[in-house]
Amino acid sequence: AAQKRLEWFLLAMPASHSPLRDGDDQEPPAPLLHRFRMPSRREAVAPAVDRILEAVQPLGLDSDQLNDLAIALAEALSNAAVHGHGLDGRRQVRVAVAVQPHQRAVIEVRDSGNGFDSGAVSDPTDPARVLVPGGRGVFLMRQLVDRLEYNGAGNRVRLTVERRR
Repeated sequence: AAQKRLEWFLLAMPASHSPLRDGDDQEPPAPLLHRFRMPSRREAVAPAVDRILEAVQPLGLDSDQLNDLAIALAEALSNAAVHGHGLDGRRQVRVAVAVQPHQRAVIEVRDSGNGFDSGAVSDPTDPARVLVPGGRGVFLMRQLVDRLEYNGAGNRVRLTVERRR
């Protein structure tokens, strides 16, 4: 099952993000997969972020990218715990991290809640929406990672970060 999930992560990446470049005869480093569960409690978010940042170390992100990723992860994990599970500590947020060393990491955060329509989230920078609460976290995450994708149900988010060269 873990191998199938890893293949799903890597196959879901666009061809333009292939680990092999034209003229590159070397095989890419083997991807690393980490999975764990986080209790749906506020105090569980920071240790989960630290755990993910440790898992992506083989990627070799610079300090700015690590800080951006930490903020995006805290938001994704908090959203799952708060909105997906209502801070019910008996419910677990599932986390999977696939790392292609020195190239990219894909982090998936999944809750078992009802989800939401990610396409219906308004742009919080729109002057008509500046004072309206909500929607800033999704906007923020989109600014901080290279790619942010939700499943159709809106209860699983995938954050992709590419190493800057």
